[in-house]
Parts: sequence; C-alpha cells; structure tokens
Amino acid sequence: MPKRNHLRILANQQLEEAGEVKFNYGFATQEEEVNREPNYILMARAFSNDLRSFRRDLQEKRASKDDEIDVPYDIDYVEIDFIGQFNIEKYYQIWYNTFGLEGVSFTEYNRTAIFSITDREKFRLFINSVETLIRKGLENINEVIPSRYILYVKNFKLLTLTDILQVTAEHIGNVVVLKTIELPANSEIENNILNALEKYLNDHLIEYLIDRENHRLEIFDATLDQLITIAQNFDVIESITSSLSGVIRPGVYNVPERGFGFEIANSNENLPLIGILDTGISMQTPLAAITLQDDTFSLDGNPLIDNYNRNGHGTMVGALASLGKYNHTNEFKGEVNADAKLLSMKLLSNGDGYLSEKGVIDMLYRAKTKYPSLDLFVLTFCYKTHKKTNETFSNYTYELDKFAHETDSLIFISTGNNPHALNKNTDYDIDYFNNEHTNLNTPADSMNNITVGAAADGLYNGAFNGISSGKEFPTIYSRKDHVDLSVLYPPKKKNKNLFKPDILESGGDYGFYEPNTIDFMENAAMSVLSSNPAMGFTKDVGTSLAAPLAANLAAKLKIAYPDLKSQTIKALIINGASLENTKYPAAYENLLNRTSGYGILEAQSTIFSNENAATLVLEDSIKAEEQKIYPLNFPDYLLTTDLGKKRGILKVTATLCFSFRPLQHNQLTYCPIHMAFCVFRNHTSNQINAKDKDLNSKLRTGQTWSQSAREKSNPLPYSNVQKIEFFINLDHLRSEEKTLKLAVQSRLSNQIMASQIENYPNKFNFSLVVKIEETTKSPTGRLYDELRAINKVEIITAAQADADLEGEV
Repeated sequence: MPKRNHLRILANQQLEEAGEVKFNYGFATQEEEVNREPNYILMARAFSNDLRSFRRDLQEKRASKDDEIDVPYDIDYVEIDFIGQFNIEKYYQIWYNTFGLEGVSFTEYNRTAIFSITDREKFRLFINSVETLIRKGLENINEVIPSRYILYVKNFKLLTLTDILQVTAEHIGNVVVLKTIELPANSEIENNILNALEKYLNDHLIEYLIDRENHRLEIFDATLDQLITIAQNFDVIESITSSLSGVIRPGVYNVPERGFGFEIANSNENLPLIGILDTGISMQTPLAAITLQDDTFSLDGNPLIDNYNRNGHGTMVGALASLGKYNHTNEFKGEVNADAKLLSMKLLSNGDGYLSEKGVIDMLYRAKTKYPSLDLFVLTFCYKTHKKTNETFSNYTYELDKFAHETDSLIFISTGNNPHALNKNTDYDIDYFNNEHTNLNTPADSMNNITVGAAADGLYNGAFNGISSGKEFPTIYSRKDHVDLSVLYPPKKKNKNLFKPDILESGGDYGFYEPNTIDFMENAAMSVLSSNPAMGFTKDVGTSLAAPLAANLAAKLKIAYPDLKSQTIKALIINGASLENTKYPAAYENLLNRTSGYGILEAQSTIFSNENAATLVLEDSIKAEEQKIYPLNFPDYLLTTDLGKKRGILKVTATLCFSFRPLQHNQLTYCPIHMAFCVFRNHTSNQINAKDKDLNSKLRTGQTWSQSAREKSNPLPYSNVQKIEFFINLDHLRSEEKTLKLAVQSRLSNQIMASQIENYPNKFNFSLVVKIEETTKSPTGRLYDELRAINKVEIITAAQADADLEGEV
C-alpha cells in the first residue's frame, strides 16, 4: 500500500470543550477510615518485641558515636510498617504535630515510612501509647487507652547501621552511593550535618561528589571502616549502596566473519543523532563515517576506542542503533544507508565495574548542551543486582527520569540480562519468570524513558532456531517487571498500565545444544558488528541488542517527523507494538505484560499511515482538574457503503504518553500526575462525567477511562503510559451521528508531601496517538483522505529540522 504520513490533530482547532474533572469512577473528596476492633494481644506481643529492640538499638547507636567527630546534631529515625496505606493528605501533619515525627521517605506504596524524630518530648507520646497498648493486650488493663493512630501500626524499629549499610567489604569497589535524607521542616539542620560531613571527608582526604539538590553523595575508594564511621555519626544518611554496573552479556560467541565488506553511503546526510552510553565505538569500523569525532564524553578512556572483550560492545550497539534491522537482516549487502549518526559516550572500558552515576548524569547534560538536537540515547549498562519485588526507585533512576523530562529526551534502556537463566532451565518455561531473581535491574524501571526487553528473533531468514515458543516471545534471559501490586493490594485493585518493559525488540535466543539442554547456539543468535577488524562480524544475544534496535525505529520516526516531541515518539512506538503473536497459557497471563510489555515492534505501520489506516497525533497540554474533549468525526461512506459487515468495521488503537517531574522520597507519588483518556459517545464533558445509571457515555460495556485512580482508600500508583484497543460498530456511528468524543482528564495526587507540592507545576504536556483502521475484507482506500477532510488535522511533513548536529551552544 502507498505510504502516507501521519496526521497531526490541530489541538486548538479540534478542541471542543475544556471542563472540570468529576471522578464518578472512584475518586472521592472525603476519606474512608477502617473501623475495626484490633487484636490487642497480637499487637501487644509485636509491640513488646519492637520496643525492646528499639531501646537496645538506641543504646548501641549512642555508644557507637565518635566523640572526636564534630557533628552539630544527632537525629534518630524510626521506620514504621503500617497495616494499610499511610494517607499523607490526612495523617502527615497529625503525626508531625502529635508525635514529633516528620515523614522523610515512603515506600511499599505508603505502607512503610521512615520518620525523623524532630521533637523528642512529643515522641514520648508515641512510646507511651505503645506501652499503653502492650499493657492493654498483655495485662488486660482495659481502662488504659492508647492513641488511636497507634492502632494502624504493624511494626516499628530504629533505623540502624544494618539498614543503612547495604554493601560488603568485597563489593564496595571504587564508588559507593550515599542516599541522603531530606528534612523539609528542618533544612538548616540537614545542611549543617552535610557541611560537617563534607569537612570530615576533606579532612580525611576522601574523594567525593555531592549533589545536595538530588540528595546523593558519591564516595570514591573508601574503606568499609570509613563507611561505617560515616553512617554511625552523620545522621542524614538513608542508605549506602554499591554502584556495580555492567552489560552482563548472556553469552560470547566469538564466531568470526572476516572483514566488514561495506561502506555507509549516506554519511553526509543530516541524520538524527543518537548518544551511545557504552564501552566506546571503534573507529576501525565503517561506523567511523557516521560517528562524531568528539572524544570529550567519557568516564573511562577514549570513547572512540572499543576494546571490550575482543569484539567490543558499544560498537555493536552503535551499529544496531544507526543501521537497524534491515541492514543486519540483509547481512549488509548492497548499498548500506544509516538512519542516525552516533555520539560515543563511554562509561566503562571493560563493560564491568563501579559506575559514577553523577558522572553519567553530568555527561548527559553536557552532551545535550553541546548538541541541542541530541534527544535519543541508548543505555545498556544496568546494575548487576536485580530489583526486589516492589522495590522503590533509586536515585539513579530518578535522575534519568528528571533528565528526560527537563530536556525532552528519550533514553532506550535495556532490562538487563539474567545470567542465571541458562543454568536454571532446560527448556523455555514461562513459569521461570515467577522467580524474583528474574526481575529487571536499575535503571530499567525508569518511567519517562523506554525500557526494552529482548524478543527471541535473531534477524535471520528461514526457520526460527531458538528455544522460545516463537520469535515474538521474550527470551528466557530477558528480565521482567519488579512491580507486583497484587502483593500489597486487594485482588480487584490494580493499575493494568503499570508495568515494564515497555516493548520487546529482537535480541537473539538460546538454542537446544541437545534435545534437553539449552546453550549458546550460533544459529539462534544475531550477527552483529565487531569492533575487531580481524573479526568483522560476530554472533551475540542480549537485551543490549534489543535496546538500540528500538532506538533505530525512533531515529526513523525523527527522519519522517523531525518536529515531534520525544513523548510522541514514545507513544508512536508503543502504539505500533503488538502482542498478537505472543500468547501465554491462561495460568501465566498475569506475566504477559510484565515480561513482554506492549509487545514486539512493527516498523512500517509505526512510521507511516496508509489509505485504509490513519494515525492521528495529538500534542497538547492539560491543567490539573481539567477535562478536554476533542471530537473525532467519521466519514459518510462508512454508513452508505456496503462494507460486508456491521460489527467491528473500524479498529482503534490509542496510546497516551507524558513525561513528568518525578518526586523523590515517596514511591506512591513518584509520578504524581493522574492522566487518563478514552473515546466516548457523542456527549459533552458533563454528560461523560455523569453516573452510568443517569447517562451511559461508554461505547461498550467495560470500556472506560484508560486509568482509574481510586483515592477513596488504598490509592494506586499512576502510570504515564496507557494504551487502549477497541472496535467501532456501524451502529455506534449511526447513533452518534458519525462523531465520537476523545476525552482527556488530569489531576494532581493528594498524597504529595506539602514540601514537594509547593512549586510543582499544574499544567502538563501530553502526547496522544490514535490509529484508526478499516477491518473489512476489501478495504475501500478512502479512510485516510476522508478523515483528513472532515477533521481539523494536517499532514505532518518531513521538513528539515533547524538544528545543526555539529553546532555548539
């Protein structure tokens, strides 16, 4: 079919109405308290043990202080597990005023919190209430009444050295990351302790980098004893963790194919630029022609050299990002054209080691400043340790999300490879993903960027040779989402949009070495460019191959539509992904999105529309508590022409993406923005907000807002990526006079801490992609042109972008 460029919805012209949000599907203005009679005996037993441990730990903490170290303040922190969610809007100030406890960190989606003890006299009321409840439960003294707020506490403990120090002597390495605590109500105390800590580090000649704004500190070449001393004396440290990172390749083949045998024909073209954060890119390969000769972006050696593991790593990643699927599948025969130019940003020469996260972030900002058009990046370096189930966001993930939001950039991050998969399996077993050690690695949980898992496809022609159930299935070494809300929420309460990876791309697969033995098999792997001229090409598998292929699709989109925002590129990619050929047994359907995301990519339909399928792109902004209505007008011929059927004559696939300024210290409101969309009947905003019993605006039963954020009790975390699919019947168009309403709504969470909401924006950009396609056996060839004629849209042209790749600011 002839290719057509996508259509841009002219937001200001197509917008019909902007009204107020009314949440009749779960939001509520009043809070709901749980009225229950607690089991005082069980609580008393738990509290008795907790209180004994708390007092012992407090004595040990006091004794461990070094009197010769000058620290202006001592602060104690208590970690509390709640029976349910801690409602910040309702209880934060109460706990501060009543118990002298300031909430500084909320995890487990507000079921666990760390409080600083800001007023020791008021904190006595907390301890007295605990003692009162113990007497009530164990001594049956009914006339004593503990504070009612204590009844929602499950366990409590003092934050101790064991909680803070999360590294061992053998895993310290040359860089450790200290997450510091923010004290919103006592910022002067926080800064004075940090000043004392910096003085200590300088006096002891310990090299460090501090980022007070983002509450992190990196210490270089410290001993375990020094870290212990810091944790015991400077009461502003929440955690000390290792920064051990690497590409964690699932296999190395070293199968040579001598010589490169190709040149890049279009190296003089003005192509999109992709930053490759990896082991460097070799200039002894044809990639030299499309790699910027800039050696200033490196944390470890020359970025224009790639000596990792004989065949390199950054080189193959760069080749996949710039040359894409077609050239790799075609074995670089004929004329080779690139889709992108490359900027090499070297992280680690040997692909393995302790990474300066601040160095990575600073390098990203420097690159963006030097090359303003640079907004696509590939990052295949992940932490080596998998994330625990429902573990909160790291500082590293936070800063990558912050960078993407502030610079309108998009980083393609691999899920990380699971090196244990080979030894723990004899075939392809979906059930294996139920193990926690298959969870993804930091920073693959990034929300503003794109997380890519590996599909089994190896970009070769002929029969599929892998162990997986099909080439569109996730490989057994690819990692799954670590978020599992079913552990914390009632079974019916879920956010179906909240998962990683976002998509799958080809990464190659394991093969059957023997009928019941899986191993690295050349015929199941992918042929990739080596950094070694003596090798030419080599075989490899991994999520490190999938991420750059996804970035290549983004580059192609930027060639076609250079002015689109990064979140629109993301929405187009996710909208074009498909799970059609990835079917799991019913028992494992809950793992489908958590392992495969929205599915495998399909380039042609992602980049272009055709006469029977039109993709509409809406870029707009929306205020908190606002609801916007955009009519979608459908052509007459759908009613007057015999299409051969009446049901499901059109298929709609729509995806909403937006970036946000992430919030630290609160896992539940890391993404504080609720945004949702849906396509309704031809109704007004107020009619859509009406209760179903009064007026049902849904096209189909169960088809409602893409995301529900029920806040009456147990509020759910929000997702900034949402996708819906549905079919339109002839009757829908006839009854609604050929017009349906696309509605978008937004609000800001009421669970944000007061210190964070003060300067938070109340207007948010979003990108919405809507694909409408005929599903008839004999397509009419009329849909694209007639949709264009009756809606306020324009063809998105491929005008050359103004930015110069070589231009410096």
